[in-house]
Amino acid sequence: MNLITNLPEHCNMDDRVAAQCLINELLAAECTITINDGEEDCLEKSSNLNAILEAMSSTGEDILTPFDKDGKDLGWFYLIYANGSEGDPMILISDLSATPFCEEIYNKVNAQLEVV
Repeated sequence: MNLITNLPEHCNMDDRVAAQCLINELLAAECTITINDGEEDCLEKSSNLNAILEAMSSTGEDILTPFDKDGKDLGWFYLIYANGSEGDPMILISDLSATPFCEEIYNKVNAQLEVV
């Protein structure tokens, strides 16, 4: 896993590890990612790891929407920062679309974080 120790900037370390793991899994699945900060899209359909991580956590929540290579919406992940995640990074992912793709990504992230 690529780990950039200071991004996303405005969250605790457990949230940071979970967020990076989630983004790495989405990028490994060849997705582009749109980030909505609860008010507006602050990044649209990016596959740039640093740009994605820099756009995250500017508010207390983010909605990540992954898109496949054809631009098809694959669901969403709802992240809430500082939501009691200390010691349990998976708490960051507060909700997600009940789609096979999102559930598979969630399970991959969970499996990686269980060994952390």
